[in-house]
Formats: sequence, C-alpha cells, structure tokens
Amino acid sequence: MLAIALSLAACLGWGVSDFLGGLKSRQLPPLTVLIVANIFGTVLIGAIVLLRGEALPLHPDLLWAVGGGLSGLLAMLMLYRGFAVGSMSIIAPLSASGIILPVIWGLFQGEALDFLKYLGIAAAILGILCAAREKDPFSHKKQLTRGLHLALGAALGFGLFFIFMDRASEVDPYWAALSMRISYGVFPLFMIPFARPSFKVDPSDLPGIAFVGTADALAGFSFALATTVGLLSVVSVVGSLYPAVTVVLSTTLLHERQQAVQYLGVALALAGVVLLSI
Repeated sequence: MLAIALSLAACLGWGVSDFLGGLKSRQLPPLTVLIVANIFGTVLIGAIVLLRGEALPLHPDLLWAVGGGLSGLLAMLMLYRGFAVGSMSIIAPLSASGIILPVIWGLFQGEALDFLKYLGIAAAILGILCAAREKDPFSHKKQLTRGLHLALGAALGFGLFFIFMDRASEVDPYWAALSMRISYGVFPLFMIPFARPSFKVDPSDLPGIAFVGTADALAGFSFALATTVGLLSVVSVVGSLYPAVTVVLSTTLLHERQQAVQYLGVALALAGVVLLSI
C-alpha cells in the first residue's frame, strides 16, 4: 500500500505541476518559469540529500545526470511552450509518449521486448496519429494540431532524460537527482543572452511558481522512494498516469474541448504509456 500511495503522490505531483507550470507559461516566458521554479526544487532536493548524510560518490556514471538536466530542461521548455500555444489535454499525453525511446534503447542494448511493449508502442504511435489533426476554427479544414511539433520534441527530450537518469541513478539516485537539478539550473544561464527572457515576476506569481518547483521535486522523490518499497512494474504504471491528471484539470478548469478522434488519440497514447511502463 505504501508503494501505491507514494507512486500516486508522484502521479498527482507531476500532473498538477505540469498544469500549473503551463498556466504560468501563458503569462510569463517559459524559461523564466523554469528557472525560478527550479530554484525551489533544487533547494528542496539539496536539503533531502544533506539530511541523508551520504557523501558524493566519485563515479563517472554520475555525469549522466548532467545530460539528464539538459534534456529535461529542453523537454520542459517545449512542453510549456506547447501548453501556451496549444491544448494541454492533447499536448500532455503526446509528450508522455517519449517513454518509447528508452524501450527502443533497451532493445539495442540486447533487451527482449514482450508482447505488451510492442502493443504499447503501436498504441502510442496510433494515438499520436489520431491526435495530430484538428479542425481549423475559422475555415473548418483539417490542420496539424497546434503545438504538435513541441509535444513531439518534448517527448524526445523526456525519452533521453529517462535514459540518462537511469544510468546516473545506478550510482546513487539521491545525488543523481541533485546533480540533475543543479545542471538544470546552470544550462539556462547560457540561454539567457539569446532568449533574453523577462525576469519581472509579479510577487503574486511567486507562490504558484514555487509550488510548481516543489511539487515536481517532491513527485520525483516520492517515485524514487516508491521504487525502493514496491515493485517497479506496479509503481511505474501508476506514476506514468500523470498526463491524465493534466488532462482532467485542463478539461474541467479550462473547459478544453476536442474532437472525438482526438479523445481517442489521447486514450491510446495514455494506454501506450501504461503498457510501456509495465
């Protein structure tokens, strides 16, 4: 029961933080939201690592977490930008299909795929195709779903993130998480001269952005704990349902409405994510 509770907490934390981060990215530059939110997340994970009291392991594989920070940052930038220009209820499930990448990576590493994973890949791809087109609100002709390229770019980034963090976490999941958070905060410094985001954040926005950073960090920590007390095959399925939380919030609070075929695509994409997580 503890493992299920922790993985449900991770699912809710990721889903809610994505939704609120997407909302804030409609008011502020996504890079600004990510930089400020990551400060709170890094402080939280840093405090957890310090309280744990384990020294930094001097192992080269821990450097994979730096790649995890970069790929995670780029994925979140595209995800938030996709939320700003498109529908959250479509972008969120499509971005989660990035779990296909580590499965394919495992195949190249000699791992055998079972029937469920092949079925998951097929369901995720079919879901993307179903959700990829929508009616133009003015001409009523079919067009590519707004933000589709950003959702697929985010999926690629998340897929690489899973691969990098899996390698780094084999050394120490706590230090891997902190190293990822630190690099996640350093890389934007190189983007600022080109993107020139505004850092004029209204004080009323800070609590929401702080919640995004801490909820995301706590979700990752809850999932890491869940894997230590329960079966990975169970907790990964529950944790992978986080896009459903974002979909529910966007449809109920933002009243987003899609075509029937797009709802089918969302359902297939989520089913594919679950099957690939088993």
